[in-house]
Amino acid sequence: MLARHLRAIAHGLILVSAMLALIAAALWFRTGPLESQALARLKAPSTDSPGIPDSGKQRQEMTDQLKALNNRLKEIEDGLRNGTFVIQTTERKARAETGRGGNP
Repeated sequence: MLARHLRAIAHGLILVSAMLALIAAALWFRTGPLESQALARLKAPSTDSPGIPDSGKQRQEMTDQLKALNNRLKEIEDGLRNGTFVIQTTERKARAETGRGGNP
């Protein structure tokens, strides 16, 4: 009984080693590389393609955004100076736990 189990294990190991030998031979005699190669395409560089950053366009966008932000701040400042905006303040409530790392 033990001999039959050992024989079955030996046959399984022989089968696995034969499969591994076939895989190794197929990889060894393969004509191409194991990994596919990247193919380069000729494409004219343009500013519309996302691969090439256009620093001039980026700077123009930044200046446009800064101008818009400055205009918004100017409108807020004008509203505060001429009284369009009314600011109301309230007293801050005292906390009992200010000694525990909270803000005073």
